[in-house]
Amino acid sequence: MPTDALTIIDQASLDEIIVKHGAFKKGRANGARATLQHYDLSGLTFKDSDMSNADFTSSVMVETDFENCKLDYCVFYACDLRKANFSHASLVRADLRGACLRGAIMANADLNEADLREGAYATYDPDKGLTFTSDSDVWKEGTGGVDMRGANLGSVKLSGAIAINSNFEDANLSKSTIIRGNLNGANLAGANLSGADLSQCELKNVSLKGANLTGTMMDFSNLENVDLSGTLTDQPAGNTLNELEEPLEEMIKLHQIWIRTQGEDGKRLNLSNLDLRNAPPLTGTNLTMLFAEHSIWYGHDLSNINLQAANLKHSDFRHCSFKGSDIRGTNFSKCVMVGAKFIKARMEPLFFEGNRTLATCFVGANLRYSDFTGAVLRDANFTDADLSSANFTGADITGAIFNKAIMTDTKIRPIA
Repeated sequence: MPTDALTIIDQASLDEIIVKHGAFKKGRANGARATLQHYDLSGLTFKDSDMSNADFTSSVMVETDFENCKLDYCVFYACDLRKANFSHASLVRADLRGACLRGAIMANADLNEADLREGAYATYDPDKGLTFTSDSDVWKEGTGGVDMRGANLGSVKLSGAIAINSNFEDANLSKSTIIRGNLNGANLAGANLSGADLSQCELKNVSLKGANLTGTMMDFSNLENVDLSGTLTDQPAGNTLNELEEPLEEMIKLHQIWIRTQGEDGKRLNLSNLDLRNAPPLTGTNLTMLFAEHSIWYGHDLSNINLQAANLKHSDFRHCSFKGSDIRGTNFSKCVMVGAKFIKARMEPLFFEGNRTLATCFVGANLRYSDFTGAVLRDANFTDADLSSANFTGADITGAIFNKAIMTDTKIRPIA
């Protein structure tokens, strides 16, 4: 047996290590930090455990399950993590230098400030033991690119990384560093690349459709056959606030007078076809019955806002927060709302005289990775909406309509 052979354990032994690591994290006398260097943990599961600060240096973890794990500050240096499942895992400031993530599932993972820079890749052979190989050899194995759909990669270090044919659709890569990276064939559709540095990158046959490229650097990058349709850049994606007849603040005041006087005075606010990304903070503002079709609100904090009976069709609310807001009866049909947060928001119907009601409408909306935790959604209409990986934990969905909705990996745990 080679001197550098990997240590192989079963699930029962791993469970004991997980328990001891948990005790270590809590400062208990019987605890011990998990130091799993040069282990073969392939096919085993850490699901739902807190393994933060563990050391997995040079281990092989093919198809290992880390779903919903806390892996902050973990060391995965030179690990073989092919096809590992990191769905919903937290890897804040994890050391993933040189790790092979080919075919890994990292949908909804949080890799904020993680280090994924280049390094030697570890591979294990029963006869030769643990060896380190070049990245080009690993990428010839044909097991598919890394799956990071919807992953949080904010401020991640990816300098020199090879991510050929990888899927970063709807991922957050804001302020990330990907200098000299090879992203040929990658899917970055809808990704948030604001403030990212993609200088000197290989970007051949890449989809950036609908991506946020505000403040993105691509100096000396090789762009060939790149789909840039629908991207948001530093240039306005519609009319600007400067083109309004009056300052927005004055228009909001007139709108609120219009609401109080039931239309007898003031003027209804119309923000249709406007790029509102540079609008002032609107948290807590009363914008009941706002009219704003085809408007762009990307990333705005709209928490605690009053937005009842508004018409917002075909607008861009990606990564906006409606936490605690009252948006009853509002029309969000055909809106793009990837990653939007509706935590504890009110979206039940509005009631009028004569037993008339107005339900909140999300017909045909793109709500991938959105968060409806604790929201009130009675009778809301999600017909034809894309709710992939959306979270409805604790939400009241009594009477809600989900006809023909896409609900892949949707989490629905109604209130008790």
